[in-house]
Amino acid sequence: MGSNNLRRTVWIAVLAGLLYFVLAVIALQLTRGADGIATVWPSSGVAVAALLLAMPGERRWVLLSLACASFLANFAWSGAAIASLGQTVANVAEALVAFWIMRDIQRRNDSFFHIAAILRFCLAAVLASLTSAAIVSLLTGHGFGHMFLSWLTTVALGIMIVVPLIMNFAHPGPGGTTRAKRNAASTALVLLLVTVTAGGVFLQSTYPLLFLPLLSVLFATYILGATGATCSILIIAAIGSVSIWQGRGSIGLLDAGPATEVLFFQFYLFTLLISALPLAALMAMRDRSFAEVERGKRWLEMSEGIAKVGHWRLELAEQRLFWSVEVFHIHGLDPGPSPALDRAVNFYHPEDRALVEGTLSRSLETLKPSEFEARIVRSDGEIRYVYSCSEVELREDGKPAAIFGIFQDVTSRVLAAMELASARARAEARADEAIHLAETDALTEIANRRKALSFLEAEIGRAAVLEGSLCVAVLDIDRFKQINDRFGHAVGDQVIRRVAQVCASAIRGTDLVGRIGGEEFLIVLPATSPEMAFAVAERVRRAVEAIDWEPLDLQQVTVSMGLASLSGNMDCAQLMARADRALYRAKDEGRNLLREAG
Repeated sequence: MGSNNLRRTVWIAVLAGLLYFVLAVIALQLTRGADGIATVWPSSGVAVAALLLAMPGERRWVLLSLACASFLANFAWSGAAIASLGQTVANVAEALVAFWIMRDIQRRNDSFFHIAAILRFCLAAVLASLTSAAIVSLLTGHGFGHMFLSWLTTVALGIMIVVPLIMNFAHPGPGGTTRAKRNAASTALVLLLVTVTAGGVFLQSTYPLLFLPLLSVLFATYILGATGATCSILIIAAIGSVSIWQGRGSIGLLDAGPATEVLFFQFYLFTLLISALPLAALMAMRDRSFAEVERGKRWLEMSEGIAKVGHWRLELAEQRLFWSVEVFHIHGLDPGPSPALDRAVNFYHPEDRALVEGTLSRSLETLKPSEFEARIVRSDGEIRYVYSCSEVELREDGKPAAIFGIFQDVTSRVLAAMELASARARAEARADEAIHLAETDALTEIANRRKALSFLEAEIGRAAVLEGSLCVAVLDIDRFKQINDRFGHAVGDQVIRRVAQVCASAIRGTDLVGRIGGEEFLIVLPATSPEMAFAVAERVRRAVEAIDWEPLDLQQVTVSMGLASLSGNMDCAQLMARADRALYRAKDEGRNLLREAG
């Protein structure tokens, strides 16, 4: 082994072992599970990735370094040498099993973010963790109970989270770090959004918002590809582990004990992985497919164009240009000697000349086909739209000799497309305006009675099909007639508008508020439990109660609310009647109250 290879081997082995040890210590410090099992064991992912990235002659030294790191970390945590040795055997076995299954996954150009590779990777993670968990359970005598399940999920998570992250950065594909490097600021912003979302969910114990991190992971995957998927899940795993360690966060709302909370969080991370990794693979496949389609489209357009349109050829050495007869006709000229290159360029509209020259220059630099659409000014002053597609002809020594291209008058198509786009935009604008006017209350600019009841009917049907929950709240402005009588209808209208605005801002994005009467409003809360609906409705009531009515000479304006939930085969009228009865009870009991239908 040469000195350079020896230094590389030592460097890789030491780096892998050090990273394994540090992550193992951190994971053990954050553990809340029974039997000293960490929430996530990222070191298992480091071990598998290190074996995949190491050269064949380096793997035994990497494996030895990983074994030493595993023993030291476990011994430092437990102080039991025999138990630590057994855990090290399990750690080494899991790395070997996963490596053996994944050893021939292609990682050269497209990374392993293919559907088949993802499936094989998941199989490797499951079999490796099963092997490791079985070894530990047998050596410790705990059997195949909680210890087995905790070890299995912990190791599987470590492999499934860390291996894609490391492999993506080591062998980026079309959905990996290549895309992220194009705009570091957007990458940082997306990952910051994931961090803030995860922090907001896992570092508070008031609202069960566990669906938000999933949305942020899918968003990061869509924007950044594999980089977004791997980095966002790692961020969520880290923040969630810290929150469990501190005994706070949305997971704690389970109130089921540390062991159950850890297990729940682990399966939550599995859900994120199952959602994000296939999406990352599909995004990579989409990018490859788009590239292939674009190439095929360019070749097809050139083949069709040669049979129908004029052609031109520029000899680079002599700067001599040739035009076919049809090219002369498109320019409004009689066929004759081909013009000089500078005169031909001057036929293009002054605003488009830079585009034409730049496109041809790039084609000569890259030796790749090019295309452009531009305007020409004909000899009679008429402006025409043309399309040109060209490719570079090479000499035997590989250097460019000429550029050959096709030339097509596309004025009719361009003008028709412009007119069609304009007509479509006008039609869509009119349609949107008509729909908006038909469904919007003119005074408050929220949904009108027709829209609100139509939305409620649709949600009742959806709830029946999906066997889901649905709640409605009816609210009425207290003593609104006195406001009208004392201050006039103009002030009354202002009160209605302001209450509508506050209601719209206080509900969730999936909810709908509409004005169904003079001072009466309906709030529809789809897929919402009675408890959550009560919380949303109470937030609306308090928001109205807190309105500052300056500069109007008004005292506090309040609303009474009635809440009802869908049950059985209720229709819209029956559900509304239940909410109305609850509203009347709130009025009878003193107003500015929220009452739920019994």
